[in-house]
Amino acid sequence: MKHLFATKLRACLASLFIMAPALAPAAPFTPGNIVVVRVGDGSATLTSAATATFLLEYTPAGVLVQTIALPTAVAGNNSILTNTGSSTSDAVLTRSVNGAYLVLTGYDAAVGTLTLTATASATNNRVIGRVAADGTVDTSTRISDAFSGTSASTANIRSAATVDGTAFYAVGSNTGVRYVPFGNSGTAATTALSTAAPTNNRSVNIFGGNLYVSSASGSNFGISQVGTGLPTTASQTITLLPGFPTTSGPSTYAFYFADLSTTVPGVDVVYAVDDRTTTDGGIQKWSLVGSTWTLNGTITGTPAPALRGLDGKTTGTTVSLLASGNGGVYLVSDNAGYNAAPSTTTLPAALIAAPASNAVFRGVAFAPAATVTATNPGNALPGLTISPNPATDRITVALPQAGAATVALRDLTGRLVLAPAALGTDRQLRLPAGLAAGTYLLEVRQGAITAVRRLQKN
Repeated sequence: MKHLFATKLRACLASLFIMAPALAPAAPFTPGNIVVVRVGDGSATLTSAATATFLLEYTPAGVLVQTIALPTAVAGNNSILTNTGSSTSDAVLTRSVNGAYLVLTGYDAAVGTLTLTATASATNNRVIGRVAADGTVDTSTRISDAFSGTSASTANIRSAATVDGTAFYAVGSNTGVRYVPFGNSGTAATTALSTAAPTNNRSVNIFGGNLYVSSASGSNFGISQVGTGLPTTASQTITLLPGFPTTSGPSTYAFYFADLSTTVPGVDVVYAVDDRTTTDGGIQKWSLVGSTWTLNGTITGTPAPALRGLDGKTTGTTVSLLASGNGGVYLVSDNAGYNAAPSTTTLPAALIAAPASNAVFRGVAFAPAATVTATNPGNALPGLTISPNPATDRITVALPQAGAATVALRDLTGRLVLAPAALGTDRQLRLPAGLAAGTYLLEVRQGAITAVRRLQKN
């Protein structure tokens, strides 16, 4: 009897220890940190079966801050979110346009489910995960009518993007681009924005108020625009950006657009990762010259480390790029500006080494940051003022209370045009060189509160 009781007690305690990591709440992300998707926990060989998925947060120096386990069991409205261990194109990580969320995709399938991409999406829903700046994980958004596989024809969900977490665009290896409301149930239909080629897409993201996808199939080998603006209805046209190849060879995955020219309207430079391990692979830089996108050069290694994840931040004409691939996570900057070869063509050593065994990195992004949007001065940090407004090249930020503060600047699409930086003791902020005239949102963070004020740039 004692032996039986002890056995049951040990089993109970073991269960508690196993569950403990999933029950531990995540800490808020630190703005400026790095977040990478890891598939696998290091305990078993990666296969085509469903595998536990994690988000790892690192400092810019490559020091691990925390590990967030994504759900491996249903909890309330949250579905399971696992990924196949062998599909290199899955688990792309994107940041919402407003900077408040990270987004990735996966499958509502228990760890160990065999040949995950051969499952039907009606049986094992495809899942969009939304992770807030405070570390809260939401996997309640499910898809049952797209990215469905069979034993004869497997299918992946690969990537999703959002403006503010209230709706998503999703892509995968079939059924084109989907528009999916937040919290979509596993029985509700999604909107097929386009059923024309390319239906096999790798990454989706939003820049300059437009929707883009990457692909390497049919006659689209690079980046394409989906419709105009941010479409929510069917029958959209997917158009390859002029200048990108129409024949096989390039292997484009994630991408990041920047606005580096004062004379070219809108975004005019795009960085894209190509997972070829030849000299053509790496981080490609393209500039919009006239009406055609022109390849300026490639940041690569020897051999190129099969990069598939990418995110960026723009400060003036300097772009900080995060890339992930077989060799780990890389951080590199390009300060050459518009329509010029990258300031370096050599990829530095990995900032964060790839997992040793039985795990792999997928997508990567800069950490999200919480924002309290102030529609009037009383909503957040009452008494906060900026002057002059309109401004030409610099402003003074008057804080309502003493203490340190950080500031950042976004355009009206949510794109970061000035990365978060400490406000000097003189409370003056120089605007980015070449910043176009228009309306911007100044984010001021003091303590735990972030306020937003409109700034007019002349």
